[in-house]
Amino acid sequence: MMGRILIVYDTKGGTTWEIVQWIREGAAAKGARVDVKSPNAVTSLDYDLIVVGSPIYNDRPMRSIRNFLEGKGLHNKKVAIFVVCFAGIFGMRNFMVRKYLDDLQEDCDGVVIKTTSFDSAMGPWRKINRDVCIDFGKELASLPPGRAAAAETA
Repeated sequence: MMGRILIVYDTKGGTTWEIVQWIREGAAAKGARVDVKSPNAVTSLDYDLIVVGSPIYNDRPMRSIRNFLEGKGLHNKKVAIFVVCFAGIFGMRNFMVRKYLDDLQEDCDGVVIKTTSFDSAMGPWRKINRDVCIDFGKELASLPPGRAAAAETA
């Protein structure tokens, strides 16, 4: 089980912040200690897992997240990456989400063990999204410590 998890994210409208809170809720329910920070507030990478999340604006992840992945010394650190976008609404989920996640994985010097995406859901879909995010947090907290060899995509 992951003992200490850092979630690094950025947001403009608040949807990614909300998703991060749900992920934290799920991980904490499994006993993980979870810190949440913006990229510029990160002062230590002394965690069992670093989860990095970005909303998609103008067809790309936020620059602050890309800069974090490129320059924060993640070498040999376990990393999970997620994006928040409307791609599913436009029927382009598989292509666009894969592109966004691939771009972020290329930027990352760490060992990416998990990638996924969440919809920028509104209305009745919000509860479904909440449950999916909480489950993702539980899954992350349940991963075995140590280094993983291959990425897994949800």
